[in-house]
Amino acid sequence: MEDHNEITKLEIAIKDLDLDYMRGWVSEEEYRTKMDALRTSLIEAGGTPAPSKPTPRIAAAELQTAKLHPPPVEKKATVDPVTAVKRTVQSMRRISVERISQESGVSAHNVTKILGDLLDGRELSGRIDHDAGDFILGTGTGPSPKTIHGCPYCRTELERVAVKGETVTCSVCRESFIVS
Repeated sequence: MEDHNEITKLEIAIKDLDLDYMRGWVSEEEYRTKMDALRTSLIEAGGTPAPSKPTPRIAAAELQTAKLHPPPVEKKATVDPVTAVKRTVQSMRRISVERISQESGVSAHNVTKILGDLLDGRELSGRIDHDAGDFILGTGTGPSPKTIHGCPYCRTELERVAVKGETVTCSVCRESFIVS
């Protein structure tokens, strides 16, 4: 059992060394020295090193006539940043710019720029609440949704802008109200 574990560890070390060499982290001289030592250890432990395959030489004429085929793609295609931001925003009515950034995979700074462009181009309806760092999705075409900045009971300025349909509790008078 211990021999099998030792063989497995040595095979993994050989693969890691190959990767480090391909990445350029190990010089060719260091690679050859370490690889020879690992292969010797593998043989002593009872394992068999994988034979190194010589790379076949391809003639220039063969390269010119060869038909290239792209590798099969298993991942779904990624979307451009604008589409990613637009889809993320349309899934919620009020969403923080930071959350849009996380879900769309676009930096927060670029999200703000993209949202501005989408709003200017009338592809989205809504507005950016810079104080709260949120984007508030509008109702489509026409004016943006009604917002409230202060409590209707005590007239204290709210900590963040409230949007139509949202229930808010004032931090001063503790009254709750729905923006209509």
